[in-house]
Amino acid sequence: MKLLFLFFNLLIINLNTHEKIYIREFYPNKIVKAEGWMQFNKKEDYWFFYNENGSKKEEGHYENGKKVNWWIFYNTKNKIVKKCEYKNDKLNGFTIIYENGEITKAEKYNVGKKIKEWESIAEFKKDNTDLL
Repeated sequence: MKLLFLFFNLLIINLNTHEKIYIREFYPNKIVKAEGWMQFNKKEDYWFFYNENGSKKEEGHYENGKKVNWWIFYNTKNKIVKKCEYKNDKLNGFTIIYENGEITKAEKYNVGKKIKEWESIAEFKKDNTDLL
């Protein structure tokens, strides 16, 4: 079994198997920068990313090294600022934007291009009764 040790972020990757392995990347201050599963040398399943102070930055799903499904993004005070749907590493579906813990705006994307925007949650609910 070969192991590659990258000194700049203390990431260990198994190069000879197709097994999933759980890895952690670190900032120089030894705080975890990212953690999640790798398979075939690509990110898989659920990942967490952190700021240098250790607070959560973002989290979400990978499939074959690309962002998919719902992702959650945080501010430096660990409050959710947006939730986004991805497909094949591009925004695809809804993005919900938060301020002070409240939904303030929504957007809809198709393959990375914004196709609709709602400036209030009331407008969003009115147009998307089947989702709520």
